Amino acid sequence: MPAKRFVPHRRLEPVPGAHILGLRLTDEFAIADRVRKGLSPSVVTRLAKALALPDKQVLMVGGIPESSFHARKRDGRPLSPEHSSRIYRLAKASEAAEAYFEGNKEAAHRWLTSPKVALGGETPLAFAVTPEGSDYVVRLLERMSHGVVS
Repeated sequence: MPAKRFVPHRRLEPVPGAHILGLRLTDEFAIADRVRKGLSPSVVTRLAKALALPDKQVLMVGGIPESSFHARKRDGRPLSPEHSSRIYRLAKASEAAEAYFEGNKEAAHRWLTSPKVALGGETPLAFAVTPEGSDYVVRLLERMSHGVVS
């Protein structure tokens, strides 16, 4: 009798931050590789739309010069790895906030753009620009979901 073949019934969830950017990637290696090669400039517009912010504000928060962004977009070139990483980190924090607020994008947006004492008076979105900052914002939301006063 032949052995039964295992067929998984669950689909892997996208890596946090990937969905909001329109990336269908399910592991961190693939995200890291994509970021290293540079994300499409269109991810800035996708993130801005998800946050209900203008592209210009997302670029400002991400520390990405508008001139660099527009030049890369015009020439059909990807964002630099550094700029791609910043956009990914903002997306990761944004998805974590949406998950915390159970899909309520308006509440997540308010939380992300309001200064927090736990972040030294900075907004979670601005704090999430560095790798450590985005990880801290995600952990802060996790602690809040467990009722830990933050």
